[in-house]
Amino acid sequence: MSPLQYSPATFKPILEHLITNPKTFTQEEARLAFHHLGQDDFSGATPVQVGAFLMALKYSNKAHSPEIIASAADVMRSYAAKTEVQRDNSGQEPFVVDIVGTGGDEWNTFNVSTAAAIVAAGAGAKVCKHGSSATVSTSGSSDLLSALGCPLLTPTPSVIPSSLPFTFLHAAATQPSISRLEPVRKSLPFRTIFNVLGPLLNPTNPRGMVLGVYTKELGPVFAHALKESGKVERALIVCGQEGLDEISIAGSTWVWELNGVDGSVTESTIHPALFGIEARPLETVVGSTPDVNAKVLMHLLSSGKEPLPSNDELPPSFSMGAVQDYVLINAAALLKVTGLATDWKDGVRLARESIDSGKALSALTMFRTWGQNQTA
Repeated sequence: MSPLQYSPATFKPILEHLITNPKTFTQEEARLAFHHLGQDDFSGATPVQVGAFLMALKYSNKAHSPEIIASAADVMRSYAAKTEVQRDNSGQEPFVVDIVGTGGDEWNTFNVSTAAAIVAAGAGAKVCKHGSSATVSTSGSSDLLSALGCPLLTPTPSVIPSSLPFTFLHAAATQPSISRLEPVRKSLPFRTIFNVLGPLLNPTNPRGMVLGVYTKELGPVFAHALKESGKVERALIVCGQEGLDEISIAGSTWVWELNGVDGSVTESTIHPALFGIEARPLETVVGSTPDVNAKVLMHLLSSGKEPLPSNDELPPSFSMGAVQDYVLINAAALLKVTGLATDWKDGVRLARESIDSGKALSALTMFRTWGQNQTA
């Protein structure tokens, strides 16, 4: 079906099938439905039809089907801004990685995935992080990077230089089709499939991922969705046992490790002790506003040369040492996915060296300077 044939009239029978007989609703019908949702100005489906479709997906339990999620992500990426990471001088395709969470855990912790991405980049990973502004928490990755002086690149650049160890892509700029659906999504009193699609929509198609989910039930769902995508070679899907979409500093974390080569998924449990790190209460790593979190991150990346915010600005139980350890264990996981770290403790060692050497700060500075030149 060509884009000219996607219309509310052609969407209606797809919607009717999902509502009346969801058990026989196929993966191919899901792909067709999301092509309708990807059209400009609701020309493929009316706002009422979109709302009905999202509700039907949720209450038929299709919104958590790995096959449906993988199909939806694949279709919506086809409507995303086109961008790629430049090959290096030898012509090799870079092993691009991302660390991202579904959000929705309501713990409002410090921006650990963004900080871990920068630290891992300083240790040699090729990180292209895809993120957005806050919805549930106080500070999303886009908010933090804006506070650090990094422009949110609009339009999305078509080529990302191989010389950049860290890059950030703002989801609202890369996914205009999804942004257009936001008024409908916000009008609904429940989380939709788009709340879990976000981590799968990075337009650079990363080959490695650390993907956090806010509930254990989503762990195997995302492991199999990534397997279905056929694009990810190595991934760790993680869920802190407190209901945290990161590797927890406070206790145990469920892990589903995907080997994209043979398709195997291995489930395990990890703890800060495996990283050589002492467990800390989550209250010690609660975040604040983007500006305050930016100062905390600069204090970390500068090895204490940049001042911390005042005590009045920081949460009551805040601990800088706990935040650093929280960043180290999540960066270590990303470095393990890249193959740079042999195990969790080796990942912590590399992450710590990245900070102490100034290479993590350099990775952030390089991206900020490049981004500012793009928008000049």
